[in-house]
Amino acid sequence: MKVAAREASPGLAPNPNTGIGKKKQIRIYIREIALTIFFSSFALILYAILKRFGFSKLLGSSIAFIVAALVVFLLFPRILGIPFGRVDTKEWIRKIGLQPPQFVWKHILLGILLAMCTLFGMLMTSIMTGKYVFDLDNIGPSHMVFSLIPGIFEELFIRGVLMIILLKITKSLEKAFVIQIVVFGLMHINEIDALSLVDTLSVSIIAVSFTYVVYKTGSLIAAIVFHYLHDAFLFLVQLPGGVYEGFSDNALFYAGLWIMVGVSILITKMTTERFRIHAKAPLYEEWYSQPM
Repeated sequence: MKVAAREASPGLAPNPNTGIGKKKQIRIYIREIALTIFFSSFALILYAILKRFGFSKLLGSSIAFIVAALVVFLLFPRILGIPFGRVDTKEWIRKIGLQPPQFVWKHILLGILLAMCTLFGMLMTSIMTGKYVFDLDNIGPSHMVFSLIPGIFEELFIRGVLMIILLKITKSLEKAFVIQIVVFGLMHINEIDALSLVDTLSVSIIAVSFTYVVYKTGSLIAAIVFHYLHDAFLFLVQLPGGVYEGFSDNALFYAGLWIMVGVSILITKMTTERFRIHAKAPLYEEWYSQPM
């Protein structure tokens, strides 16, 4: 894969010819990571603010999504230069894995299939508790629009921007993979108790599948579809209110989810290799294969 020429900017990796010291480079990377994590939640923060001012979930989600997209696609490529150095928006979209690859329909179908795996695991275990209630009100238009926010922005920033920054720092696919998954899990901590920590672990486990499909396809498209559908239909397949009481109900639910995440990883491996579901160029390979 050819590497486009990059301007000297905060997005560049260390280069002995630039005169950037080690401490300064560490500060640059910390700044890039902090900005990336903040903007991965920017649309959700904006939505929360709009909701406090009385906006409906549908309208608030729509405004937050549009504003966040405008800010992100101007700020990161053209002003901050993260993670490639300053490039135009079109080039940034291509390099970050958002440009639709050839045979994009294969990527979309793969994302749908993977979401069906995790949702099926949760649905079956919810039914096995004997307390499941099918309620289509849980997937109304407002929730479907709201789910675009984490589905797109978390994949863009965590599996895209953050993963590439970590690859530049560590020069190791395995290390970047693990750190990014841990960060993603920590971002979803709501409370400090045993059940919340198990839920956070589950988020990290699902992130393994999100990351693996990006790695195997060389694109964010399948992961975005997977993440979006998983979030959009999440409450349809859970018990009413998402409340699981007692050890047996929770153990059953999480076991079903974790098993099907494993199945989704196997499906990703088999389908990407069998049906050649891959972008023209790999997304991550450049950053961990090049020398320091």
